[in-house]
Amino acid sequence: MKLIDIKNQNLFSIFTSKKSWGVLIVLLVGVIITVIAVFYAYNNRIENVNQNFISNCNDVAVRLGVRFKAHAQLLHSRAAFFDASDTVTREQWKIFNESEKISSNLVGIQGVGYSLIIPKTKLKQHIQSFRENGFPDYNVYPSGDREIYTSIIYLEPFWGRNLRAFGYDMFSEPVRRKAMELSRDSDFAMLSGKVLLVQETDNEGQAGTLMYLPVYKKGRQTTTVMERQSAIKGWVYSPYRMDDLMSGILGNWDLLNKNRIKLEIYDEGNITDEALLYDSQKNDKEVNKVKSNLYLKLPIEFNGKKWTLQFTSHDENLSILKGDTLILLISGIIISILLSTLTLVLINTRFRASQIQMLNGKLEKLNVDKDRFLSILGHDLKNPFNALLGLSEILEESIQEFDIDDIKNMAGDINKTAQGTFNLLEDILTWARAQQGKIPFKPQQLSIKEICKNILVTLNPSANAKKIVINYSATDNLNVFADADMIKTVLRNLVSNAIKFTNKGGVININAVENYGNVTISVSDNGIGIKPDNLAKLFDLSQVVTTTGTAEETGTGLGLLLCKEFVEKHQGKIWVESEVGKGSEFKFTLPIFTEQPNALNN
Repeated sequence: MKLIDIKNQNLFSIFTSKKSWGVLIVLLVGVIITVIAVFYAYNNRIENVNQNFISNCNDVAVRLGVRFKAHAQLLHSRAAFFDASDTVTREQWKIFNESEKISSNLVGIQGVGYSLIIPKTKLKQHIQSFRENGFPDYNVYPSGDREIYTSIIYLEPFWGRNLRAFGYDMFSEPVRRKAMELSRDSDFAMLSGKVLLVQETDNEGQAGTLMYLPVYKKGRQTTTVMERQSAIKGWVYSPYRMDDLMSGILGNWDLLNKNRIKLEIYDEGNITDEALLYDSQKNDKEVNKVKSNLYLKLPIEFNGKKWTLQFTSHDENLSILKGDTLILLISGIIISILLSTLTLVLINTRFRASQIQMLNGKLEKLNVDKDRFLSILGHDLKNPFNALLGLSEILEESIQEFDIDDIKNMAGDINKTAQGTFNLLEDILTWARAQQGKIPFKPQQLSIKEICKNILVTLNPSANAKKIVINYSATDNLNVFADADMIKTVLRNLVSNAIKFTNKGGVININAVENYGNVTISVSDNGIGIKPDNLAKLFDLSQVVTTTGTAEETGTGLGLLLCKEFVEKHQGKIWVESEVGKGSEFKFTLPIFTEQPNALNN
């Protein structure tokens, strides 16, 4: 009997078993839930980051829109100032602009000026007038012959870099001229495209733009475009150096956030260096080295003039392995490992418990086997030897008193008892070897018909002694895949039992039929049958049933146990159907032989 050594069961044997799938499933489910939770938290974080980014960007667009309207309103008040007076002097212009403290209320504005239209015929008179009124170097520039001239005659504050703009003809430059014409024809404040202001020096150039509002001649109709073109006399305007303007509008807006937002403003919709009006981080080389992971492009429009705001930023919170998601990932993996470890411990515990239970069952079976051996040794072997000793003692002491017939009968009894004892010992040894796994198992192709013929050669003398007829029915080509010695033992035991429990003149039938990939072999008789109470005990070692045959034959019950052991070795099954007084039918199954590899080979 082979026992299981529990100490040799280790984690490897558990992991290689089907039960290890439970551990892997727990770990896999834990990891999947963790990944889902991490991505859910990460997506929430991304959504929050994007919402904050979009909100900040929209805030800039709103600020720009509000500032444009404020600047337009400023120019409208200056145009109204001209409309309210026949003439506006330089001093009046200065006092009017200083009273509103523009530099404090609209931080970043370069100034507020007035550009006058000068007909070609009055250009010299205009220049002479200004030179006579305190500006001896005054001139309208750039020089050149053209039908219409304009000149910046007022600009406050009138100092510093603004002095360079005095006398400049903005209408002579195409970008400015386009904005001035649109403003004139629409009577709206208009922004120009990207320009370089005349206020700029060679060393510090900023992109610039200007806002224009037309000033019409007092009392003239301005309902139609033609009326406006006829009534125009000049423009009030504001020049903007873009870096100064945006600094005044935004302040340190992009420094308030740890994840700084870079703002780039482009003229119209062209995202090119030539159209770039403003870059909030153009001088910050360290920031520009960081790759952006947030991007938004917003168009803004002011009276038909379009700017494109491009926002970019690098937010560290968009990294998945950071902050709450990193903690969640690590925690989830740790919890998954702990749960899978706990599952492994539970499986290991159950595994060892099942091994202990199996061991207990085998120990109980050993005790039953031991008791059965003791019973056989104490009773089944002792009785035959007592009979042998008794008969031999009678012959030894009184042989002269017996005639030849008596001696012959006594010798027959001795032979019969010795043969039964020998068969008993052979069954015990065979059964013991089977329990120890020492009987070789070599399945091969076998003909059922040939096996039965060999068995009948051995058992026909016993059958003939009781005038019992044995019939065999099976096709010639019905083959099984089985061990020859084991199947012979099974058939020999079943047919021997049928002979033993069949009355004289009885019939025994052996049949073999194919049935769903197996061969079902049956041994039936018309003997005394088996009591219902004993049917369930026939294949149970703990309840071995022995019954005397119809000719007083005896047995140990081990034969049927061997049959069960050998049939199950072939992955078959054995059972019995019986009715008292009518006979019994033992059936068992064997795998049919096929050319394909059989599981018994593995």
